[in-house]
Amino acid sequence: MLLSEILPKVTRMHPSNYAMKHKTKTLTYYQLLQQVNKVAQGLSKLSIKPGDRLALLGHPSPDLAIAECAAVAIGAIPVAINPSLAIKEIKQILQDAAPIAVVYDSDHMDIFKCTSSLNIIHTIPCKTAGTSPSIDNYISSLSPLTEWHEADPDDIALVIYTGGTTGRPKGVMHSHRSISYWSFMHANKGGGHNPSKKSIVPNQAHLTGQFILWTTLFEGGCLIYPESYPLQAEEVVNLIEREQIKFLGTVGLLFRDIVNLENIKSRRIQCVEGISCGGSPINEKTFHKAREIFPNAQLTEVYAQTESGQFISSLSVSRCFIEGKLNRLLSVGNPYNMVQWGQLPFEVRIVNDSGDDIEQGDIGEIICKGKQMMLGYWNNPEETDKAIRNGWLYTGDLGKYDEDGYLYLLDRKKDMIIVNGSNVYCAEVEEVLSKHPSILDVAVVGVPLLDEGEEVIAVITLNEETILTLEELKQFCRQEIAEYKIPTHLEIVETLACTAVGKLNKAAIRNQLRLRKTLAN
Repeated sequence: MLLSEILPKVTRMHPSNYAMKHKTKTLTYYQLLQQVNKVAQGLSKLSIKPGDRLALLGHPSPDLAIAECAAVAIGAIPVAINPSLAIKEIKQILQDAAPIAVVYDSDHMDIFKCTSSLNIIHTIPCKTAGTSPSIDNYISSLSPLTEWHEADPDDIALVIYTGGTTGRPKGVMHSHRSISYWSFMHANKGGGHNPSKKSIVPNQAHLTGQFILWTTLFEGGCLIYPESYPLQAEEVVNLIEREQIKFLGTVGLLFRDIVNLENIKSRRIQCVEGISCGGSPINEKTFHKAREIFPNAQLTEVYAQTESGQFISSLSVSRCFIEGKLNRLLSVGNPYNMVQWGQLPFEVRIVNDSGDDIEQGDIGEIICKGKQMMLGYWNNPEETDKAIRNGWLYTGDLGKYDEDGYLYLLDRKKDMIIVNGSNVYCAEVEEVLSKHPSILDVAVVGVPLLDEGEEVIAVITLNEETILTLEELKQFCRQEIAEYKIPTHLEIVETLACTAVGKLNKAAIRNQLRLRKTLAN
């Protein structure tokens, strides 16, 4: 189903059902469609044409969602920009995407610092006083658009910029066809089939945010917008209690923060029936706590990339505990498990540097092929050719299969440390360190030695009122991993650097360590 077909169809089925809730404001599907049509009329009056990009800058809100749906209605391509980015980073994305217009919220009035030197014709605030063009004024003053643009299934539907830490920003292009194969977009159910669904909306510029936006509308559910962003664990729990939310999707470190909330066991959250989490590795301790806190929930860990569009693999955490196979908690599950989510599974292989399959149990690069994956990178054929070869998406992730077909994600290909000719996979060392009772968060990185080679460095944050020495850490590790994998240096910090989407920013952590070493020498 085309994105432009979703809202009109579900509105015909459930016009009076709630589509969005934000603070005290609610919108039914009928009201939402009317507002989308009015904003679409406003955008069309600006001569925005099919294929033009419409940038969306702001924290997730009904206004930005309405603007995104309106862009789809006229055939424009929405490009949501992470509101946590710095001005320089926002400008890089605007230069790359070259949108004809930018819609922005009241927290980003300094958008003109980005647009003044760029060829962006229109800047449209969500709210403004007077009669100036704005989302609010379009809704209050214009007549609705009556005919939506009919796209070709292979037209670009969305461009989602990756949360990388270095280099040129890359806009991942997804078509209407590829999105139609995402999880929960059950073609055989036709849409509008799950009107009781409620979804908390995370970052709209992230793959997870786009997935929740469009799949919830497709199912006829209700989008729940928190009062403030970035999303905090306390507010998520408040929304679960108030709305009695059954299914929760989390990303980054949010899941861990929810589990570790003070008094979490006394909260009214027994309504939760399912939790999916991804975006960063989750350790066994967190899963143990989660099973106590959410006794009625099926816990699932998912592995995906913006480029894959959807889940490459999923792990039933609950089944690992039931079957007593806790070793599988180190995996990201079996790619075939995606059938249970209504998704056509990816073909997934592990290959060497020549692209040839390797033996089961050996480590190589994870590649996948499926109808859900991206068309390529916007305006970047060179990087597209590196990422997609003969129809296969090269993920840049290193992994292996076990004898039961479970996939283990070991590290980023570019994030491997070589110690005296041996490969050290940071994720393996991090998994061991995360078991230490004094350690709250950990990042393992490789930093060049003065002469040659690299050393393994552990950068950690500690649980309250605990201490840890390097020798104690080494002694702990010797029971788990080979000597050459054990960190030779320990850095204790208050917080670990993260990207705008909540993932560990390994590049920033390495740069900080190099700077300290330079100053020390």
